[in-house]
Amino acid sequence: MFGLVLCGWVAGHMGLVGAGSSDALNQFVYYFALPAMLFAAVARGSLAQIFDLPFLAGVVAATLVCAAAGFAVSAWVSGGTAQEHTLRALNASFSNTGYLGIPLVTVAYGAEAALPAAMAAVATNVMLFAAGLTLLELFDRRHAERGKGILVALLATARSPLIWPIALAIVLVALGVVLPSPVMRFVDLLAAAAGPGALFALGLFVSCQPVRAGMAAAWPGVAVKLVLHPLIAAAVFYGALAVDPLWAKVAVVGASLPLGATAFVLAQRYKLLETETSCSAVLSTALSVATVSLVMSALGAR
Repeated sequence: MFGLVLCGWVAGHMGLVGAGSSDALNQFVYYFALPAMLFAAVARGSLAQIFDLPFLAGVVAATLVCAAAGFAVSAWVSGGTAQEHTLRALNASFSNTGYLGIPLVTVAYGAEAALPAAMAAVATNVMLFAAGLTLLELFDRRHAERGKGILVALLATARSPLIWPIALAIVLVALGVVLPSPVMRFVDLLAAAAGPGALFALGLFVSCQPVRAGMAAAWPGVAVKLVLHPLIAAAVFYGALAVDPLWAKVAVVGASLPLGATAFVLAQRYKLLETETSCSAVLSTALSVATVSLVMSALGAR
């Protein structure tokens, strides 16, 4: 898995693939391959699996607790404003489930792992972005004109290629619609490119980032994300809830993932901790080679 990430890093570090190629690969994965993977995963599930409320509640609860811990650590260690604490809380709890987690667990545990990973991605994306945007606005009353931005951002989230394919698949499952075999084969072919493409692109992204600046400020949140988040998820799914063993495993692996680069979108939008957030994504991704491997080894094979 991480060998594919290493291939991307080597390609970028040696100049074999330029930044323009990285952008093109990212666009292909984000707008075509990943939506196909998400759609295929959910379309093959049942309504009972899709709306597994204990699983979704566990994912949301573990994420919220970790976000609260990130907020507290920011206030205690880093200082700053309530807005900065909010963004650091997001950085400490937002997993790269859609872009890295789904391809990773699919290769590691099989195609059946894509559905819980997809549902976890939806729950965390919708919940964290809604809560994060709301808090950022509440703590920044000086910019009243941004109030309209909340609705715009939420609508943009609904239109995201990581959201609408899942919504479409849920509608088809609810209506009992079975797509023709050629259509599903086309979707499967496109989905098969998501894993290698996403992992290679991630390594390429890391190779192009200035990893030294901002690392000192980033490490407390990275420690919360990579260490505390999977421990909280393990306590929830192996101590408090009774869910399918594979789904519990996917939830804990998802919690151990590095910070999703989408968090940088908010940092740029609010001109807030941009360097720290980008460094958090890079540092957590680099360290996750070891930490995610340890978590997956501790959980055992499928």
